[in-house]
Amino acid sequence: MSTPALALDLHGHVALITGANHGIGAATARKLAGCGASVLLSYLRLEDEPDDAVPEANRQHRASDPGDVLEAIRAAGGDAHALEADLADEDTPTMLFDTAENLFGPVDILINNASGWVADTFKAVSTDRLGRSVQPVSKATIERVFAVDAHAAALLIAEFSRRHIARGACGAGSSG
Repeated sequence: MSTPALALDLHGHVALITGANHGIGAATARKLAGCGASVLLSYLRLEDEPDDAVPEANRQHRASDPGDVLEAIRAAGGDAHALEADLADEDTPTMLFDTAENLFGPVDILINNASGWVADTFKAVSTDRLGRSVQPVSKATIERVFAVDAHAAALLIAEFSRRHIARGACGAGSSG
């Protein structure tokens, strides 16, 4: 016996999704738009070197823009816009929220999906178990990952919260 799919009505809602040019971010953008939300897709095209440890399919996805995602959303009657932005830049969260608000209105759904993933390892090896190149963990690899996965995510959440509170959104005035 199958369970019926949950139908969400997100008309009038605005979503900001990072890392939305492929994979989980793209699927999330399609789903939210399919439920009626207006969606801003943030992405950053990455050109991996041929000797990097990135598998070919991932290399192609990481270098792509979200044109096919936008096309699918719009073909289904959804409202979406994409913006290439480097989340390692501390001014990007404000710029993304400003853009979303100018296009659609206040953001009330934030999906922190982007990652600054680097093929690195603690082991003293130059390839992983599949023969892909890896580099030793270093200050630079840690900073690259944390710039997106931790710092940018925290700054996006802070900007989301600040704007949510400033507009007196539901629960914004409560303490706790």
